Amino acid sequence: MLLDVPFLPRDEYVAFLRERADRLASVHFSLADPALADARQRLRREPLDDIIRGLNRLPGVDKFLLVNARLHRFERYFDPDGLRRAATALDRLTLEGGLTGVVFSDGYYLQALSDAHPETCARLEAVPSINTMPDSPGRVFALLDLIRETAFRAPSRLVPDRALNRDPAGLRALVRAVRERSPAMRFLLMANEGCLYQCPYKPAHDAQVALVVEGVCGDRTFAVNREFGCVRRMFARPGLMLASPFIRPEDAGRYADVVHGLKICGRNRGEAFLMRAVDAYLDSSYRGNLLDLMDAMGDLADRVRIPNEALPADFFDRVTGCAKECGPCGWCAALAERLATRSDPGLERFGA
Repeated sequence: MLLDVPFLPRDEYVAFLRERADRLASVHFSLADPALADARQRLRREPLDDIIRGLNRLPGVDKFLLVNARLHRFERYFDPDGLRRAATALDRLTLEGGLTGVVFSDGYYLQALSDAHPETCARLEAVPSINTMPDSPGRVFALLDLIRETAFRAPSRLVPDRALNRDPAGLRALVRAVRERSPAMRFLLMANEGCLYQCPYKPAHDAQVALVVEGVCGDRTFAVNREFGCVRRMFARPGLMLASPFIRPEDAGRYADVVHGLKICGRNRGEAFLMRAVDAYLDSSYRGNLLDLMDAMGDLADRVRIPNEALPADFFDRVTGCAKECGPCGWCAALAERLATRSDPGLERFGA
């Protein structure tokens, strides 16, 4: 199983990726630039020269820029200077850094870029983000039709919606239907996001992050999740963490006959986290706190411990074969009650 992993232009981390380049399908990265905005808060903006230099140390590895903000200010679609600045960065990344394509969520912005700078876009694939929720053949075909209306090239890969990690029959049906029309399409699965199954907060969360990135409001996304959303619920009911559609390193091989590889996320958690997660999935094994491998659930890693090695041998079969009605079932809740330990009595409160 090959991996798609976050790229950061830090010397130690790039050297780490170079040593494992034969196991990498691709890397993805952000410019932390509102003109090419991604779906995470901007922590640090790296110089474009450093990014290009680091990308060139990974020959033979596909490279994808995250332009996957859920939405943009209306002004961005009609701003010739902003679109020109975006195209200039894309041209440099393509011609100097070997950029393969962009990962997008906002079809309006994809079309706006294409209309303004078709020559730039014609060199690049447009890959639907997992946040477009490609969970059925019909949704995937609609996304591919959207891309065909632009100057961008068709995608060579797709990451299906994370819920399909726990629905083998649905995943196989999606892959089979798409390959009938696009035989060369490669599929990867999001391995370690670790948010709630079919997270009901995600549409609002993605929009909130986009508003923060656009500078419309201050960042309180973490606070709102701890006060009212997924973090609060997972801390109160640790079984929901086990019901999350993550893939354990030990279970990665169960998908090998369906997909080409796994996508590792967590670029905002830094090099140490990424190196730990990448090696765990390359080794197909991890001894330690499961939450230390997870992106979203990682927010609770210092308060909740679930020993990955203690999960039962039938874990994969149980969580992929159930009806996903966590309340009546209770299997994950009982397992978490037995395995999870807490180092903190609760979550601090957030004021208005």
